[in-house]
Amino acid sequence: MRTISFFGISFILLLAGCANVNGYIKMYPGDEVTPNMKSMIKGIYGYRDGSLANEMIRIVEVNGRKVPHEWGVAEGANMVSVLPGTYTVKVLWVHGYESIDYYTYDTLKIVAKPNCTYNIHSKISVKNKDVYFGVISMPSMAEGNQDCEQPLEFDRDMIPSLI
Repeated sequence: MRTISFFGISFILLLAGCANVNGYIKMYPGDEVTPNMKSMIKGIYGYRDGSLANEMIRIVEVNGRKVPHEWGVAEGANMVSVLPGTYTVKVLWVHGYESIDYYTYDTLKIVAKPNCTYNIHSKISVKNKDVYFGVISMPSMAEGNQDCEQPLEFDRDMIPSLI
């Protein structure tokens, strides 16, 4: 009985460490580090440019590793923290207008630097039914690294289309 109790407690603690709380998840091993030592990658959730169209960008994978999802919400997370490095980030984009939800997936390369926040944003071409993604970077804190620029990516094979 003791083995089962210990296993049960260990399993619950393991789940709590990977839990997606309020749309945020830490995607690196070990203890939480200070903001000036890590990078934040953020999607969005809200109304698009003051319209009645709701938009959501969720991070669903980082370097091929699935991001645990928040219960009752679309897959992935609103925001993930990573240590400095180069990451392939897969995002889910959902755009709801009236009773229709449009969605697509795309993969972005992010070169994460310490003390930087990377906001993923989108632009839509309704005529062509294309969605374009980009990254806006900025320092997370006034102290520490302030160089958060991203290399330009011109070698895209395809542009994601609405599904």
